[in-house]
Amino acid sequence: MRLWEIARKPKYVLTKRALLTYARSLFRESGERVIPVVRDTRNNRLVGYLTWIEAIMVTSQKSNMTVGEVVRDKPVLVRDMDIREAYEKMVEEKVWGAPVVNNLQEERLEAVITMRDIIKALRDQGIAPKAESVAEVMTKEGLEEMLVTPDERVNRVWSKFVYKALPAVIVVRSKEEPIPVGIATPKDFVDSGRWFFHRESEAHIVSPAKIKRVMTRGVIVATPDTPVDVVADIMIKHDFTLLPVVDEKGHVIGVVTQADIARAYLEGAKPGRVPVTVVRLPKPVEAGERITYITSERALEQVAVTKPVVEEYMGVRASEIALEEMPAIRITDTIEHARKEMLRRRTNYLIVLDEKGEIIGYVSKWSMLKAIATEGPIWRRRVYDRFFIDYILVKEVPKVKPDTPIEQVAYEMLNKGAEVAFVVDEEGAIIGYITKDVIVEAYARTQAGRALVENIMTPGRIGVVHPHHSLHHVIRKMQTFLLDALAVYDGEIRGVVSANRLPFVAYEDATTGIKTRKLIWVRKLVKGAARLGRYVKVLPLVAIDVTVPLKVTVNNRDDVVKAVELMKKHNVDGIPVVDSEGRLQGIVCKNDILRELARTARLKIEVARKKEEKKRKEVEA
Repeated sequence: MRLWEIARKPKYVLTKRALLTYARSLFRESGERVIPVVRDTRNNRLVGYLTWIEAIMVTSQKSNMTVGEVVRDKPVLVRDMDIREAYEKMVEEKVWGAPVVNNLQEERLEAVITMRDIIKALRDQGIAPKAESVAEVMTKEGLEEMLVTPDERVNRVWSKFVYKALPAVIVVRSKEEPIPVGIATPKDFVDSGRWFFHRESEAHIVSPAKIKRVMTRGVIVATPDTPVDVVADIMIKHDFTLLPVVDEKGHVIGVVTQADIARAYLEGAKPGRVPVTVVRLPKPVEAGERITYITSERALEQVAVTKPVVEEYMGVRASEIALEEMPAIRITDTIEHARKEMLRRRTNYLIVLDEKGEIIGYVSKWSMLKAIATEGPIWRRRVYDRFFIDYILVKEVPKVKPDTPIEQVAYEMLNKGAEVAFVVDEEGAIIGYITKDVIVEAYARTQAGRALVENIMTPGRIGVVHPHHSLHHVIRKMQTFLLDALAVYDGEIRGVVSANRLPFVAYEDATTGIKTRKLIWVRKLVKGAARLGRYVKVLPLVAIDVTVPLKVTVNNRDDVVKAVELMKKHNVDGIPVVDSEGRLQGIVCKNDILRELARTARLKIEVARKKEEKKRKEVEA
């Protein structure tokens, strides 16, 4: 595989006269690893390039340093070079990216390539790694230099990056107990303004900050038996320079870098390494709780006790319940700002405007919830990221006419997985907004005595989780079965996990990093003996950590309106359902009410389709 097949055009190109502070701003905005430097932008003759290391050589907010003073001149790669040769040159120079030129005589800039691009190309081609486990390629040499404590001064860490070319440092609880609590890379320095330790206007050096003010919390770790391809996928998705490798106690025993992963594919295990049996992550949950994905059509039939579907609409139109205004944020706002607006406005939804003030979609607590499930630590890292709103933005918003029945609105929202619908006029202009909560309130006002809880509730164990199920499992279950609440039960109803509360749970602590829960099982070491042995396992947050304590329940024979009133009173999206003997039967939530309305709309659509088909056959005959 040649470089021209996988290299990409650079986002920015600089000249030697550009200020280094300007270059740093480009790195910060784009996240690029390499910015080429050319003699003249007209002929693109390469003179070198910058990486994150050069960007942090500015040690104050005001500086006259130019790009030409720090530009790096090697390695330079050629478009016809094999990726293995490119990998070897980058490893030799301890860089994670480099520019690509047409040839070494003309040196006309054509593209850039990074170690991540090489790994991605190997994965896309379906090439199997020659070394399967992290243990075969992980880096152990110089580990002591990479470990720092939270109170380490930033100028010392800066020296490790600039003078020793370390790709990152692992921030551990202490040198005696090297459990990772964070990670710091040159990119963290580029993004942060807290690491400057000089003042250009003064002759002295101010007291430097500590690395805990700059580091990223929520580091993902690997174990020696982690498969190479799993780490490769993580690095491709997030462009991590390295991952710490920990033992059974959680202590750092090495690191696996992008170069190590590329080596696993191109060369294989390092000399003297013994292959180990890999363990596929994440480990599956028990068979009884394994999640099987279902379609939205199948979800419509997800009830405990079926009843005849109502053939007529209940007579409420979109224009009658539509909101004239909704709180709004801009696409350039931060997630933290969005969360504060939701709290201040007491709303579950925010309209999103682009730079021109045009509506481009919405964000909700549920879309934030999906980000927590899919991104994990990345979500926590990017709470203050200006461009992360775009990631959780819901763009596929149903648009309905003012005279559309709310059953049809519910059907459109369910099909698109949306919680908001736009009401538009004949010209397509937005004139109102309908949210899931508005539909549920309209249902409660008009449908008293029309349906029992058992006719719309989520049945059996689908809507139930154990208190010790992981948070990831909880959210994935809610996504899979289109639920916005789950009952927490372990022989006793502990409460509910509610979608409208989850995005506001504190997932990490300012001093200890990501919150965890230590579970302790006491067991007998010898059959018949006293219980002395303890099995201790440290886990991420589990269901009980995000549970809303709730003692109220509804009976499966109660009116649905009663459940809606309890949801509103306790500010939750669902209420546990019990039978006449008090045994847990499942949960009834707001999404169940949407499904109930959507079933009517689907029946009407099906009837209309059959009539049309019958009419067509009569014409053909």
